[in-house]
Amino acid sequence: MHYVPVDNLKPGMILGQEIYDAAGKTLIMAEASLTEENISYLIFLGVLGVYIKDEAGDHVKGGGIVNARVRRDAVSVVSKFFNRALGDEAKEKYGVEIAPEEADIQASVEQVVDEVLSDEQVMNTIIEVRTYDGYTFFHSADVAILAGVLAEKCHLKDTEVRDVVEAGFLHDIGKVFINPDIINAPRRLTEEERVAMMEHPEKGYNYLKVNYSFNGEVLRAVHEHHEWYNGGGYPSKKGGNALSFLSRLLKCADVYDAMTGRRVYHEPYLPGEVMEYFMGRSGMEFDPTIVKTMTRTLCVYPAGCDIELSDGRKAIVVENHVGAVLRPTVYCTETGETVDLLHDHDALRLTITKLAI
Repeated sequence: MHYVPVDNLKPGMILGQEIYDAAGKTLIMAEASLTEENISYLIFLGVLGVYIKDEAGDHVKGGGIVNARVRRDAVSVVSKFFNRALGDEAKEKYGVEIAPEEADIQASVEQVVDEVLSDEQVMNTIIEVRTYDGYTFFHSADVAILAGVLAEKCHLKDTEVRDVVEAGFLHDIGKVFINPDIINAPRRLTEEERVAMMEHPEKGYNYLKVNYSFNGEVLRAVHEHHEWYNGGGYPSKKGGNALSFLSRLLKCADVYDAMTGRRVYHEPYLPGEVMEYFMGRSGMEFDPTIVKTMTRTLCVYPAGCDIELSDGRKAIVVENHVGAVLRPTVYCTETGETVDLLHDHDALRLTITKLAI
């Protein structure tokens, strides 16, 4: 498939993926022939771009970390879990019974972990589509999936992979108890608002501990996901080995996903820009071991995206290589030539100079 930013979509293009909301409801079906109305609707939803089916996209290999159904189910489960916490009873006294949504979360965790562990070459190779309105739910599901991949790449035990995926689903539940005007503020927060926002890890931890039976490692990661490696984070200002490794890993997945997604206060950063940020703050905000793993795992040139080579040729990324994310295989759209930037001797001096997403 070929990734096309919404501004470049044209009527008659064939949609290569289903578009759904945070509840799992289909908004536009895959294989639909786009109309002006469809394109306007995608813009209204806040979708940045979609994958379409065309001749150039037929050369693209690979897909998402997990299949579309698993991700869709994960987003829907997170949505239901958060919406339950929005109930007045939960707000006032955190409830007293274990809800069936806990079993749903655990079932979704198993689906994600099974997918992550089934493929040793799994990589973050495509751009996942989100609707603007359901940001928190899409974000939580995608952080969980990404955290699972990083945990697998760090060679953690299967039980630890499950724990960090579960913590990813739950990490922002405390935001339910923060004033939504603060959560959605399209500006820099005041000091008072910033302090209120910093309470969400503690509130989330307390809500989950009282109302559910998630294990201690999961709860700890939820509580610590805004701590910094050097002790400069919150809520406890712990750092280094005083933080669990799962907390440090979840921190990285959370920040990476937030920076590459659109927020009310910023447009998305390119994956390469985000990796530069991580490398610059390695040992300060982020665990250096995890940053090193990220530089080999997270694709800065997602499959299906348009790029430009240093010799001026336009191309599409068709395949990424594990451990060499800066040197994908590309398909030159004007000449029909496939170039492997990692292995082709004649391409050793070529670099990618532009990415369009």
